[in-house]
Amino acid sequence: MARPSEVKNVDKLLNEIVGGTAGVIGEAFFRSLVQQLAKTLDVGYAFVAVFVGEGKNRVRALSFWSPTGFLERVEYDIAGTPCEQVLQGEMRLYSEKVVELFPQDQALVNMRVVSYLAMPLFDSQQQVMGHLAVLDHKPLYTEQADMSVFQIFGSRVCAELERQKIEDALRSSEARLSTILDSTRDAIIVIDHQWVMKLFNKAAERTFGYSTKQALGHSLDALLSHPFRTLIEDYLDGQDGTQLDQAALWATDGLTALRQDGTEFPVEMTVSPFAIQGERHYAFVLRDINERMQAEEELHALRRQTDYLLEELKGGQHFENIIGQSAKMSKMFANIDRVAHTDTTALLIGETGVGKELFARAIHHRSARKDKVLVKVNCAVLPAELIESELFGHQKGAFTGAIGHRVGRFELANGGTLFLDEVGELTPQAQVKLLRVLQEQEFERVGGTDTIKVDVRLIAATNRDLGKMVEEGTFRADLFYRLNVFPLRIPPLRERTEDIPELIRHFLTMSSRKVGRTVTSVSPSSLDRLMHYHWPGNVRELQNVIERATIMSDDPIVEIVDTLVSQHPIQPSQGTFMNLVDVEREHITKVLKDTSWAIEGKTGAAAILGLAPSTLRSRMVKFGITRPKS
Repeated sequence: MARPSEVKNVDKLLNEIVGGTAGVIGEAFFRSLVQQLAKTLDVGYAFVAVFVGEGKNRVRALSFWSPTGFLERVEYDIAGTPCEQVLQGEMRLYSEKVVELFPQDQALVNMRVVSYLAMPLFDSQQQVMGHLAVLDHKPLYTEQADMSVFQIFGSRVCAELERQKIEDALRSSEARLSTILDSTRDAIIVIDHQWVMKLFNKAAERTFGYSTKQALGHSLDALLSHPFRTLIEDYLDGQDGTQLDQAALWATDGLTALRQDGTEFPVEMTVSPFAIQGERHYAFVLRDINERMQAEEELHALRRQTDYLLEELKGGQHFENIIGQSAKMSKMFANIDRVAHTDTTALLIGETGVGKELFARAIHHRSARKDKVLVKVNCAVLPAELIESELFGHQKGAFTGAIGHRVGRFELANGGTLFLDEVGELTPQAQVKLLRVLQEQEFERVGGTDTIKVDVRLIAATNRDLGKMVEEGTFRADLFYRLNVFPLRIPPLRERTEDIPELIRHFLTMSSRKVGRTVTSVSPSSLDRLMHYHWPGNVRELQNVIERATIMSDDPIVEIVDTLVSQHPIQPSQGTFMNLVDVEREHITKVLKDTSWAIEGKTGAAAILGLAPSTLRSRMVKFGITRPKS
């Protein structure tokens, strides 16, 4: 990247970003952003792309800027391109000779691209949506300001994609809600605090003789008899405008309403208060007395839809997107708050599937480094010979295949936080280097001699007993004590079963959006089965079970059958336990047998376990799991 003699001031670059993208959304936003990104970083190409289709193997550019202007309808398969690893959740920089590294990418060859920089784009559930990338005809060597600006651009893209996602979900929910309102036989009317009608469904048109156009914007008073009006006035006068959970009013007899022609007819009525953006509204359901039960169910559906829309608008209310109200989780949240405001190394200890990465993100987001980058490295999925290169970078020619310089994760995380997942998988050589970085905040790249100083806060995680590994001589004692400054044990799901109902509700909402229909709850017997299951795969396994059940269910109330979750209830202590390694080995083996040893695909063992196929193969090697011969 051609840079001036002095690094641009980041504040000035931020002003350029705001100036170039302010006031635009949607397609115009992405076009403005990639053009401004190319200008700011002085590169020839910049683009934003997202996954297209059901399989995550092809992307489409939302906007693509080139030296000749915008390129339209850019879509390509990611296999064999530098984008492939980025779309698995890793930032990538190839400073030069990118065509030599990816000769099968014909588009790069045709454009004569020399350098490539890209970062993944995550949604609020930490799922990769796509990526932001820049390419150039000249070598690209980044300064810290460049990386900061690039990451800020990426954050802006994520925010816009998430806004569009929520907007699409809201439109879909509004359409479903409109269908419910128009299909019910009960008159449903919504008024604001001044009695002005804001919603008037088809049944209300039939009941009162007014069209929706005639009713909206006018007072509800015209539809009420004198006793009805007095009852509503007394009810509204008793409402506290600062509270949103006042009891609903239900009147089953003795009320009459007025049609447009002046005729009076008996009704039963329910009125419920709710708020939209802090302003109080009231939902009325009026119906024939003989249809009370049916209208009550419709009202519940309306409330659920309203709650969902409000939750989407105001965002999640959980602790950094971590769900749990149990005593053990409350203690975890308190400890995260304590350690987050320091630079102390934190060690997250927990079984597979408990959400260690979510806790690492929570610590980062609550720290003074929250505006800097959080870089993740999963030590378990990296070959032993590449771990050092991944962490510390390498010089050209350091080993076979090192055809260029590589910036390691510690350099990328400078000023921010580095999350080392499965730290127990580090090689002895990598442990030595990691210990030095923790002690001195400096290191050398593989094959290099220059000392690089960094300012990185480390969060490590493991599902292994590092203390036992120290005793066995497979993990350095001095490194263990450096990592174990502030250990945080994440409780497995079986130790916080009181959180399971809330987790089920959360995963049902997620799964409902995925499959495109409303699923409200699980049956009582299913809830009991889930509460007494031992959950070797923890929260991730629960999420998978709920998603599978949602896909298979045709009803709003999900039934968890034996084929979805094994019948292994929690047993009282008898003095003999399997260790975590044996539990994980047994569970992986069972899932592999149930899937006929299919690892990949939507119904493969990796998807059921919530693991990448490469991670599952690594675990199989680690635990000595092999497919039996026929």
